[in-house]
Amino acid sequence: MSIYSDMVAAGVPIDSHESDLYVPVNETTRAIVDGYQFHASVQTFRHATTGAMWFDIPFAYTPFWEKRCA
Repeated sequence: MSIYSDMVAAGVPIDSHESDLYVPVNETTRAIVDGYQFHASVQTFRHATTGAMWFDIPFAYTPFWEKRCA
C-alpha cells in the first residue's frame, strides 16, 4: 500500500497541492509517517487557517499521479 492508501484506510483528513499529500499531525498519522519508506523527506507546517500542524509528504498524493498518467 502507498502512504496515501494508508491514510485513507485510517480515515485521516486529506488535503493536497499538486502531487504533495497533506495530513494533520496526530498519533495516527505520526505512526504511519514513521513507517514510511521516505519519512526523511516528510516535513511539517502550520496550517494557515486553523494553526494546526500538518505533514507535507512530497509526491505522495496518488490521485494526482493517476490523473497525470491517464
